[in-house]
Amino acid sequence: MNTKTLLSALFSPRLPVLLGVAMACPAQADEEDVFFSSLPVVASVSRLPQQLSETPASVTVIDQEMIRASGMRTVEDLLRLVPGFQVTSHNQDPAIVAYHGLSYGLSSEEYGPRVQVLVDGRSQYSPLFKSGVNWNLLPVALENIERIEVIRGSNTISYGSNAFMGVVNIITTDPALTKGWTVSANHGNNGIRDEVLRWGGSVGDANVRFTARSFQDDGFQYGFYSNQWVASPDNRQSQLFDLRADIPLSDRDELQLTGTFARDMSQYGRPDRPTSDPIRNLEQSSTAFNVLWRRTLSAKEDIKLRYGYTEDWAYSLALRGVSFNTNRVAPASVAFQLPIDPGGRSKQHELEFEHLLAPLQNLRLMWGSGLKSTAVQSVAQFSSLDRKGRFAYRVFGNMEYRPVDPVIFNLGASYEHDNITGGMFDPRTSVNVHIAPGHTLRLAASRAHRNPSLYETSGYAQTRDSYGTNPTNLTDVIYYAQGVRPERIDTVELGYLAELKPIRATADVRVFSEWIPNYIQILPLALPTNTPDDKESNGLRNNAVNFAIYPNGRADSAANIENVHIHGYEYQLDWRPFDSTRLMYGNALVCVAADFTDVSRIADDFNNVPKIVRQTRDSAPTHSQSAMLIQKLPYDVTASVMYFRASPMRWRRNDDNPIDASERIDWRLAKGFRLGPMGGELAYISQMVNEQQQGRTINRLADRVHWLSLRVNF
Repeated sequence: MNTKTLLSALFSPRLPVLLGVAMACPAQADEEDVFFSSLPVVASVSRLPQQLSETPASVTVIDQEMIRASGMRTVEDLLRLVPGFQVTSHNQDPAIVAYHGLSYGLSSEEYGPRVQVLVDGRSQYSPLFKSGVNWNLLPVALENIERIEVIRGSNTISYGSNAFMGVVNIITTDPALTKGWTVSANHGNNGIRDEVLRWGGSVGDANVRFTARSFQDDGFQYGFYSNQWVASPDNRQSQLFDLRADIPLSDRDELQLTGTFARDMSQYGRPDRPTSDPIRNLEQSSTAFNVLWRRTLSAKEDIKLRYGYTEDWAYSLALRGVSFNTNRVAPASVAFQLPIDPGGRSKQHELEFEHLLAPLQNLRLMWGSGLKSTAVQSVAQFSSLDRKGRFAYRVFGNMEYRPVDPVIFNLGASYEHDNITGGMFDPRTSVNVHIAPGHTLRLAASRAHRNPSLYETSGYAQTRDSYGTNPTNLTDVIYYAQGVRPERIDTVELGYLAELKPIRATADVRVFSEWIPNYIQILPLALPTNTPDDKESNGLRNNAVNFAIYPNGRADSAANIENVHIHGYEYQLDWRPFDSTRLMYGNALVCVAADFTDVSRIADDFNNVPKIVRQTRDSAPTHSQSAMLIQKLPYDVTASVMYFRASPMRWRRNDDNPIDASERIDWRLAKGFRLGPMGGELAYISQMVNEQQQGRTINRLADRVHWLSLRVNF
């Protein structure tokens, strides 16, 4: 049987049926002999430690075995293993990580704002990067990750308004378990050059871990410019320095200090557009400090107090050509060059308190509160050096109640108030019923909000000829904030979790319906009289949707203008037929429906308006699958194969054609070794071995990459 036939059989739609038949007829055996671990305990859903069968949401756990066997170089690539997640192919652009679609439609919205990302409880959302996550500055090395808990569904109750669609909680290894030195390196084609140096040890009573990492590659290999495929500048270089110290203060108190510095330099530009899109470097960095104090009051009660500070910076200065037509002044057509810097600086302070307690045998509670202050300076976003700031506070709580043995209620709520957009109240309720040993049904309903970014609520971006190149001092308003409210999502889901010990397997099924009645789109709206636009102040727009008159022109604005409904199912299987074999499989069906709530506000052409809704509907592949096989072989050899498949989808609204249906195959072969007191592993990894992968657009291609990886511990 050839490879294609084997893969088609293994990942055909009949596979779930076959596995279901196998799981319905398990062999009889002693549970302790054949199943060596129970469901993991997670704390990311309600902030209460719970087994997966007792949480109010579906959770995917990516453990150390999966991380190492995958051969992935970045955290975002690992999320391809989570049902319902989509990730852009790697290049110099920060990855877009989306759950159930709703990815951005414009290049000005390149940072995903709807999935909360945490590193040891610290949010990675940045006000500079439009309240999204810049994955190129993620301050964690894969070597330090203990596990990743991915909550599939809203959880603003526990983690605030950015946990709108889901949560990715990256939990690093306790420094007490990383004693000694670790050196690792990846070297391969396409400029892959990664090096990591880590030291762990004790300083007095404190357990300390220090990590330095360098990351480098050439990104996409090909770009389609000027009707031909050419080599395109796309390289990226980044560095990370991470220090964590866990300090016991007493038998009840512990202090955790964390400091990180991440830097990235990526090359941008198109070789065929030296004037409008010149070759240039974008430099950016993120500096963070976090202090966490934990006090254990009793075996059933503890409190935490955390303070975090983050400062983000970006800079890329280049001359860019600007031209447009105007009827306001003569001449009718103008062209000039302007220095463009899309960067800026932001500062963020966070203070959070958390209290866990169990007042009754069948009742556990957690409650907390938080304050957040942010400030941003960015000429590109606000057309001035003035600081834009906001202040928010929130209170939140979760309750786990067991009225009778097989039934568990989880209730939670949060209230968040922002000085710009006002208050948001988010409730959640769920009931878990253990219908039989190892089998749990869950019914949950929740409401969540996403607070718009400072750019969406306060942005004023313009191009002004004020550099002496043209005496007319013309203005083109690119973005103008005109009032936008927080997005709201209402979710109902039915879950089923099976722990099938006789056949050493677990199965997790989620059926969901998600409704967003006021989804935010950035699209052209008419400008008010106090903000005239020289570029498009041309009176009647004969091809406009509403044949409206825009005497002051138009500009992109954020507006609550779409009604979106997402429904479908997803499931994941984890099967260990033998001690040496592990197979994981995930499958998702995601159907997105969308339409405008008020088309009369849109100041755009007939040809462009359908693209906006089309991009929302196509923002997630209808069908997607992922699989991972880990096989341990004699002589300390481990082989693993990953398979990813997705139907067509659309990352950007302006592309006439969607991203093609894709299949991707990765594999890894590793050999462990010991040399006296030293231990390590030598591995060979190959990704995209079957076909090239398209990026955010169809004119960018990533080709096969492969490298040698060496890790030494001593």
